[in-house]
Amino acid sequence: MTSSPRFLHPQSVRTSLPPHFRPNKVDRSNQSNQSTRPSLMIQNRKMRKGTRSCTACRRRKVRCIFPSEESDVCSNCDRRGSTCVPQGVSLDLNSRINDRSSQRRRVKSRHQNTQSVPQATPDGETIRGSSQFSDVLVALKGLQNRIEISLKSTRSNVPARDVVGPSRGADSIQSDRAPIMKLLNHELIGRVPEAEKEVSQQVSSQKSKRNKTYPSHQPTEHAEALKGLLAALPTELEMNGIFKTKSGWWNSWRESFGLSWGDEGDSSLEVFAIRTFQTGHPALLGSLLLCFALSTGDFAKYLSSVEHWILNNDELAGSIYGLQCLMGLGLCFMSSLQPRRAWATYRKANTLLQLAGIHRTHRKSKSLDTIFWQLFSADRWVSLLIGLPYSVPENICDLYIPPPEEESIVNFHYRHLSILTGRVIDCLQSEKSPTLSTVTGVDEKIDEITAHLPFGYLDLEQIRRCRDAKNRHTRAFRLAHVYSLKAQLYMPLFLQGAQGDKQEYSRMACVRSARTLLEAYLLLHESDPAAARTDNSIKQSAPSALTAAVIVFLNMLGYGRNDAAGAVQERTAERVYDDGLIERTLIALYSWSEDQPGSLSGQCHATLKDLVKSSRGLHKGERREIVVPYFGRVTVDRKEGPSQAADPWLETPSGEGPLLESNADSIAAWPALYDDIFLTYSGPWTAQDDYVGGLVDNADAAAAFDWITEPDYGFCQY
Repeated sequence: MTSSPRFLHPQSVRTSLPPHFRPNKVDRSNQSNQSTRPSLMIQNRKMRKGTRSCTACRRRKVRCIFPSEESDVCSNCDRRGSTCVPQGVSLDLNSRINDRSSQRRRVKSRHQNTQSVPQATPDGETIRGSSQFSDVLVALKGLQNRIEISLKSTRSNVPARDVVGPSRGADSIQSDRAPIMKLLNHELIGRVPEAEKEVSQQVSSQKSKRNKTYPSHQPTEHAEALKGLLAALPTELEMNGIFKTKSGWWNSWRESFGLSWGDEGDSSLEVFAIRTFQTGHPALLGSLLLCFALSTGDFAKYLSSVEHWILNNDELAGSIYGLQCLMGLGLCFMSSLQPRRAWATYRKANTLLQLAGIHRTHRKSKSLDTIFWQLFSADRWVSLLIGLPYSVPENICDLYIPPPEEESIVNFHYRHLSILTGRVIDCLQSEKSPTLSTVTGVDEKIDEITAHLPFGYLDLEQIRRCRDAKNRHTRAFRLAHVYSLKAQLYMPLFLQGAQGDKQEYSRMACVRSARTLLEAYLLLHESDPAAARTDNSIKQSAPSALTAAVIVFLNMLGYGRNDAAGAVQERTAERVYDDGLIERTLIALYSWSEDQPGSLSGQCHATLKDLVKSSRGLHKGERREIVVPYFGRVTVDRKEGPSQAADPWLETPSGEGPLLESNADSIAAWPALYDDIFLTYSGPWTAQDDYVGGLVDNADAAAAFDWITEPDYGFCQY
């Protein structure tokens, strides 16, 4: 009698199989037993000698590629994060067998990769990174392998899809407020191509997962973008140096600007780099390059790649990661003194928000709500600084802000001030000159919102006594935000000069706001100078600090006063205080520059220093002009002849010569404190009638702040 087939117990099979389940070493004595139970075993398939393939790739009918002979996981399974089971091996023996062996293979693979650290660089230097940095290199190597495989597969199997062209299909518009097009049932309204919808759903479903993986069927241009962005990475030695010595700004930066780069658990820039390489999203890689730019100050090296591969690709820029990247890109443009590019970047980011309908639906998601308010505020902040219109009208957006009881008091205050920034811009950029009643009306609205803060929250003395560094940092920035808006709100009236009580009130309101603004920034710096040197959120404040310092300095020189006697008495009481503010501001700006004269803080320091020295060392009959970034041109003239009142402070010799040659006619000039010194301002903050009249002979100033980035002034970094 023939005996029935005898099936092996899972434990016996487990001991009979060699480690790692290699297909060319499977015990052939068990093949008859395996074939009798097809539900438990996959029937062996005779393979050519030396070939290797896994079950998953066989089922998907794709080519199975192992990165090296020693690898136990094929590239496709590694990208999917699934278990790589060789053909001919049981899938149902015991899930724990596969799980444990998979863990052993991953640990072995990581151990083999980490043995390569430290590594020798081409220059002979050795990289001795931390174990965390070795994880960065492992993740980077994995991303490079995935890019190479993706490029090979897409070139051989999938035709390349152009960025523009008929292969893209119809554009999608997420709007329900186009009645004529809806009436015609136009294909653009509310219709998303199936392929793009599928990719969008996959990307959105991955956001909540900690171990994100990029879709294996990503479009060709994404792989090309990743390759181009990786080419801009620093060397391993440079990257390790950045992580060790130049990444201390990471936590304060994310807290100050609310940037949601990476996961909440990304406690350092190094951890964020690991997450970026593991995820493999081009926009995340672009954000990492921006971090390197902020760390090193070498914006020319990194920004061009992000601009080319992310900003110019609507599909990537319009994703959540892409919008976060554009937020950081605009800040980097401001840091590199390229305000026009920053303004255009935020304008495009808000356009992509509107095309996706996020300006109306952002409250459905916390991440969307965060990025909407970031871009909404950044657009208005840059527009205010450079005197250009903001892009998003308020009446088309959902601008509901929960009350302080339901929302963070800081978010409540910050978002309301972002809306009021639009009112300040409307006042400053109106065709007609702003009136005192209009200005004070906006000022009162700012005070109404600020009144919701706890009592004493913005009191300078209480902020100084605060022992919690994070709380002190937050309160000082709230104080700076308030008085930055007020100083710029009153600035046009300050520059008109005091021709009556109303103008004198405006002038003093502007000066008081500028003083408080400087005190807030100096508090941030002087409470911890070492931390302030590396805090990019403080460095971004350099233009506002410079503007406030120029206002205080012009007031010291008697700019805009019509009563010399009263000005002398006022100056006697306030000159020492204001002079101290200017000196402390110069020290702070120099510290923030980190010995980089071409940086944003370095340029602001040089400008303020030149303005002070030019005014102190001006000889009779001389004229000097100083270009102040984000403010305008200030010209100091000293006429021939004896002066009626000598000022030892102004007579301090400096030996400085003229800074810039100028052929621009004066737009408005007022006598300074002494009758032989005159100050002239040329820029967008004067009364509109006077400003327009001066544009005939001042085309440079008429070009919407083009003079800020003129190469002749050395403000353009690349």
